[in-house]
Amino acid sequence: AVAADAPPAAMPAPRSAAVAQPATPPPAGSPPPRARIQPAPAPPAGAEVYADVDLGLQTRTYAERGSAGQSRFQPSVSARLEYSRTWDDGRSGFTFTPFLRVDAEDDERTHADLRELFWSRVGDDWELHVGARQVFWGVTEFNHLVDIVNQTDFVENIDGEDKLGQPMVQVSLVRDWGIVDLYALTGFRERTFPGEDGRLRGLPPVDADAAVYASGAGRHRVDGAVRWSHHAGPFSFGIHHFSGTGRDPRYLPSLVDGEPVLIPEYHVIDQTGFDGQALFGDWAWKLEALSRSGDGPRYEAFTAGFERTLVGAFGSRGDLGIVVEYMYDERDEAAYNTLFEHDVALGARWQANDLAGTTALFGVIWDVDTEEYVLSLEASRQLGASWEAVLEGRVFGGAPPLDAGAPLAFDGEVKSRALQDDDFIQIELTRYF
Repeated sequence: AVAADAPPAAMPAPRSAAVAQPATPPPAGSPPPRARIQPAPAPPAGAEVYADVDLGLQTRTYAERGSAGQSRFQPSVSARLEYSRTWDDGRSGFTFTPFLRVDAEDDERTHADLRELFWSRVGDDWELHVGARQVFWGVTEFNHLVDIVNQTDFVENIDGEDKLGQPMVQVSLVRDWGIVDLYALTGFRERTFPGEDGRLRGLPPVDADAAVYASGAGRHRVDGAVRWSHHAGPFSFGIHHFSGTGRDPRYLPSLVDGEPVLIPEYHVIDQTGFDGQALFGDWAWKLEALSRSGDGPRYEAFTAGFERTLVGAFGSRGDLGIVVEYMYDERDEAAYNTLFEHDVALGARWQANDLAGTTALFGVIWDVDTEEYVLSLEASRQLGASWEAVLEGRVFGGAPPLDAGAPLAFDGEVKSRALQDDDFIQIELTRYF
């Protein structure tokens, strides 16, 4: 028998510090929730075409070899193109954003994806988008609870922020009482997983090619979603309903060629959720909540907290944000798609407000029941006009070691034990063209 731990769900983690926040946000680092993500950076005034190429060199160094003997050093290179074109006085547009990564250790992490490839048409009080897009829902920092439209690109990062492009038809209706977004999601995207030689994975590895579906339509099922978003004074909020194939699979222990593997199983779910934020001076109060059924008994979950921004902290021109959040999932250890279900998260965000756009974000998430914890650090700085350096690190602790004599089963009480040997530091250098 082989001990099995499902791959970690998209690890709750602070929103990436790699993107510099505005110098004077209200409060710093906490922009109002977005009804939808726009395709690519808008072309300069008067221009019709925008193009940008990013080439990256990334190295991950782990504190020790993996539980299955994987390498401590994991280099990779990446390329990303952002291209957009508008015409007809900006009423029509086209966006193309391909992405490629080549990893020296993990064949499954070597992959390409169309992050975005869509056509847009904008009217006086409506928008239409057809093609592959990326859409973000949510306001909290450590756990993107309600963000369900796009599938997680798990081989990129376990923080749940990197997403695969989702084919869709989106219609947005702009009214005085808010924005209504209607989605027809065509073509399901399966989650990516590290391979046998990869790190930050479950034990045994996931056989993504053997995925099964509860729906007879499989990956060809058309999903649907609707979201109403509005803002009034200091309040911004969104209410949504999603019906379709859940983005978080369950994991079925199995044997392939005599070797133990985990097979992802995707269920059809219904999810109703809320995300909201209230800004009062230097305080931002945030809440995400959902009710979901279809992958087991109906359950509720929420993440709630606040961010307090200290403007000009320590007598400098920099801003310090203090983040406190609590994460709750009533399924307790039966929550297969999240590492934490009774957890406290604390974070500190530093924004230097300098010409180099220096930012840093430190966070700790602690499970009050099992005493598992994750420490995270993300920092970035521009190096001249065309370069950027990003530092990222994770430390996992509090879980007992793996027991090789245990049966092949998911242990919901200590979900992060497969990561206890995966503490790492990651450095990425990106060149912009």
